[in-house]
Amino acid sequence: MKRLKLFFLTVMALSLGFISCDKEEDTKLINELYFQIQNAEFVSDGFPAASSSVDAPDISSIYGNSNVLAGGSNPISVSTTDAVKSILVGVQGQKGYYKIAASNYKSTNYLYIIYLIINQDLQFENFTIVIAVLDNAGLVSTHETINVSRVEAGTGKLQVSCSWDKANDVDLHLVEPGGEEIYYGNSYSENGGDLDVDSNAGCSIDNINNENITYSETDIVESGDYIVRVDLYSSCYVTANTNYVVTVRYNGNLITPKSGTNPYYGSFTSEQADYGGEGDGYTVMTFNIGSSKNAVEKTELVDGFKFIYPNNDEKRPKNISPNK
Repeated sequence: MKRLKLFFLTVMALSLGFISCDKEEDTKLINELYFQIQNAEFVSDGFPAASSSVDAPDISSIYGNSNVLAGGSNPISVSTTDAVKSILVGVQGQKGYYKIAASNYKSTNYLYIIYLIINQDLQFENFTIVIAVLDNAGLVSTHETINVSRVEAGTGKLQVSCSWDKANDVDLHLVEPGGEEIYYGNSYSENGGDLDVDSNAGCSIDNINNENITYSETDIVESGDYIVRVDLYSSCYVTANTNYVVTVRYNGNLITPKSGTNPYYGSFTSEQADYGGEGDGYTVMTFNIGSSKNAVEKTELVDGFKFIYPNNDEKRPKNISPNK
């Protein structure tokens, strides 16, 4: 009888443990589970319901990548028919959302580009991004959605990622301190740096629209200066501008660059396509990895992002605006 009682107590304890874990997961908000947005107010509440009024604002179109990488990014374009006060971004069925002031943008045609910085520990294989706009009268538009899938990619000790918003061939380049360049023509360096995602290569469109270079925990991340470049290899008959985002993470955190910004937001015109190879592309940032003997890693929280200073760099990260 005692054994039976003990068995039931054990089962109950295990069940409570599982329930506790589930509840803990349920209490996390989207900024902890999915993504962050710079220069946005985070609201730890449910996503606002659409207003029933005929005067509610309208979203004429939205566009964003349907594929993301853990530790990467996703540029999302939102077009409205009239001026709005804020753009709201959340995840369907999840608590918490971002409110981005429309005044942050120098938009004259009611086009807003929102940059999602995807968490490096993203666990979900699929989720749905929800977008709405809010006008000055407090009315909320109908909700628009983008279904997103997570593409397998390495994160590791050092991760350099680029995402863009058109079905064309953008190339990511990383030059190591020793001079070896990782790009589509040299996808694996002697140190172990690996271009493990190479999207839309040669206009063979896969619609992943992401590239990723990663160093595992056992690879060599040598000390010295690194150069990150981005190149529009081919527009693949796309005539519209291509918006892109580059992020660099070291030991899981955004690294403070020596030059440029991190994340870096940029755009290409179709005329800038150059079929470039080694040495080509636009330098978006340089960063330094200090000697492991001398480096003192320091982190700082800015706009909800953890930045790392791996080489005693006391320069505070810039509060970057998503405007160009």
